Amino acid sequence: MRLPKPVGELLTGYVALAVAALVALLALERGHVSAELTVTAAGLLALAVTLAVLSTRALGGALTGLLRALERLARVALPGWRWTGTSDLDALAAELNAMTPRLRDRLEELTEDRDRAGQILDALDDGILLLDGAGRLLVTNPTARSWFGLPEDLRPGLPLRRVISVAQIAELAEEATARRAPVTGTVTVVLPELRTLALRAFPLADRGPTGRTVVTLSDITQRRRVEVLRRDFVANASHELKTPVAALRALAETLESALPDDPDVARGFVARIGREAERLDALVRDLLDLSRVERGALDAEPIDMVGLVKEVAEAHAERAEERRVRLRTELQRESMARGDRAQLGLMLSNLVDNALRYTAARGTVRIRLDSIDGKVVLQVADTGEGIPPGELPRVFERFYRVDKARARQTGGTGLGLSIVRHVAESHGGTVTVHSRVGRGSTFTVTLPVTGPPALTGS
Repeated sequence: MRLPKPVGELLTGYVALAVAALVALLALERGHVSAELTVTAAGLLALAVTLAVLSTRALGGALTGLLRALERLARVALPGWRWTGTSDLDALAAELNAMTPRLRDRLEELTEDRDRAGQILDALDDGILLLDGAGRLLVTNPTARSWFGLPEDLRPGLPLRRVISVAQIAELAEEATARRAPVTGTVTVVLPELRTLALRAFPLADRGPTGRTVVTLSDITQRRRVEVLRRDFVANASHELKTPVAALRALAETLESALPDDPDVARGFVARIGREAERLDALVRDLLDLSRVERGALDAEPIDMVGLVKEVAEAHAERAEERRVRLRTELQRESMARGDRAQLGLMLSNLVDNALRYTAARGTVRIRLDSIDGKVVLQVADTGEGIPPGELPRVFERFYRVDKARARQTGGTGLGLSIVRHVAESHGGTVTVHSRVGRGSTFTVTLPVTGPPALTGS
């Protein structure tokens, strides 16, 4: 076993002194001291003294280095510690004994801070990436890993460009590092799912390794989708309002010139004005209804669903008779649910109105009501022209019409089914549609008997 310096040299010197003392003792006991023995003893003594001096210097240098290291440790880890600067070994041992519990407490504090920071990162809805100066990925939180499909046991230190194939993120981090200032950007990620992310990269100004950069990622997919919907809604609403208003103006001008000369033609224009005014009124009413529904204010109360269906059916009976469409109901004896009566009536009325609008003469519109497993199931089925499969995913969008020309002729605004969807979802329910071209469509609304989620148990 090799002894560490200066213990080895010091031990060698002591052994040499012991050998020299033993030889001198033996010589004195035998009563003769030769010249060779004297020279040997002197040589060993000189060697012992030399080794002792060298060992003392080495031990002094090591002790000095230890003192400097301990002073640096106290200054960094224990800022409030008063270092005595002693060179006495006993005092140094006492100093170390006093520092030990403080260092242990400090280490526990740092461990708690690290764990707390890790828990905060894990709980964030935003994604977090920490990079070093060479662009290697050091830390990722669960949100970022899920967005980019990264494994939980991802090894730190891998290049970011190799781990995440979105080059814009690495470029943004490099730009922030080069400019030593925050940099923002936006990126669209396709895999594992389509997502729009707002990025912000900023270099860290700390006492750790230089060049480290943090990249935060916020999911703005829904916000962008809402912005697009709002923009489309304004454009569509403006267009829908512009058409009847322009028609009214043109008809009014024509009526003014035709009224003195041709009363019969004038009466025809009056009828057309009336139809356009009705269309404009229907559009405004649907816009107001949609606004009220989207506001989310519900006046929940127990509702007799059988009575509600009968009221809506009676309200549309005259129109069904005018269009020569049979309007039928299939109702349970009792079916109660909790919800906003006005909104549920509006939802059912829009479904029946839509069915009557697209069902030809001698067709049938059937309203079914059932209760299954604590849910109310409303179905409105018609024998109309049906909806092509490619159009089904979009029928609940605002202002969307399968046949725009016919919808305008029949007075449709394109908002009815959007209102249906919002009412169903605000009550914690769902709406689905099944349709076959030439055979008709069936809209199914499923509502919890207990009412909207926010009002359950109230």
